[in-house]
Amino acid sequence: MNHPQTDELDSYLLQLATEAQANPPRSGVRRLALTKLVYEIMRSGRLCHPQKGQFTPQFYEDIYDEARQELLLYICENIDKYDAKRGSVMAWVNVLLQRRFFRDAIKKIQTQQNVRKITDADPDNLPAPEEPLDLGEVLKKCIESDPEGIFKNEHVEKCPQANFQAVAMRRMSGKSWKEISVEFAIKVPTVSSFYYRCVNNFSLKLKEYCDNDDIN
Repeated sequence: MNHPQTDELDSYLLQLATEAQANPPRSGVRRLALTKLVYEIMRSGRLCHPQKGQFTPQFYEDIYDEARQELLLYICENIDKYDAKRGSVMAWVNVLLQRRFFRDAIKKIQTQQNVRKITDADPDNLPAPEEPLDLGEVLKKCIESDPEGIFKNEHVEKCPQANFQAVAMRRMSGKSWKEISVEFAIKVPTVSSFYYRCVNNFSLKLKEYCDNDDIN
């Protein structure tokens, strides 16, 4: 039998997911429901921790942070794929985390570690500036340039220095949420929730910048 608090949370998450699905993709109601949904998932304490104990603590934390980031972004962009008939929201979320995003994060973090070792050992291995930019680099370039100044203006409440541009640039440079939270003296859930909300809110603008890719 489920604990009453567990049943209450499952019902609330289902309510938020259903509300998001019932509204147009870029509507204010949908965005608000998704923001609340992500927040409640993060604070629930019910996200699984796949393969815990099989990696060094710091390496595991980097993997888990990366997996959670991609998971929550996926939820915001693909909430319509959730089917309440197949299980609770947390069951859906944890299956995604364990079977998809944690595995993807292992590969990504391992690649980053290997790249760091190569570039630290031999600067000549850095790619030449003339090489074409991949999508990640284009996105980074867009956020860094911030032609309309919108990414700098959006910041964590009472912490102007923790704006979306600053947080995003640190995430894309490989910093963990723990490192970012220490730098800005903000709790991890606060800064990561802010980041995911901004990614969702700015998704159309980022796509526009990347499609144009005319930033100097």
